[in-house]
Amino acid sequence: MAAGRPTTYTPELAALVCERVSTTTMGLKKMCDMSSDMPDQSTVNLWRYKHKEFSDQYAVAKLKQADLLAEECLDIADDGERDIKIDSEGKQSCNVEFVARSRLRVDTRKWLAAKLLPRQYGEA
Repeated sequence: MAAGRPTTYTPELAALVCERVSTTTMGLKKMCDMSSDMPDQSTVNLWRYKHKEFSDQYAVAKLKQADLLAEECLDIADDGERDIKIDSEGKQSCNVEFVARSRLRVDTRKWLAAKLLPRQYGEA
């Protein structure tokens, strides 16, 4: 038997993919690339079009993921640990780069959550 990524659709593998999607905020490509027991991203996307039951299951997983993205926004916004930097002379200043990156991280998650659950996380 040849080793490699699984490509054959099974209800068990479909459930695994959806469980992982619903419990992490990382993108599908990264998630598939990180785990050898996961099919390739292109395989998952193909399954979404070929298998109605998987498409429905995957849609629910993405809705759960939207809630995780919104929760991460709170965590990122509340984390001020690296907002201040201290130079070699002990002077404090705003860590502008970190604050900007945090803003980008929050905005990206807000955008994704709003796309996945527009009624709940979209602009009213």
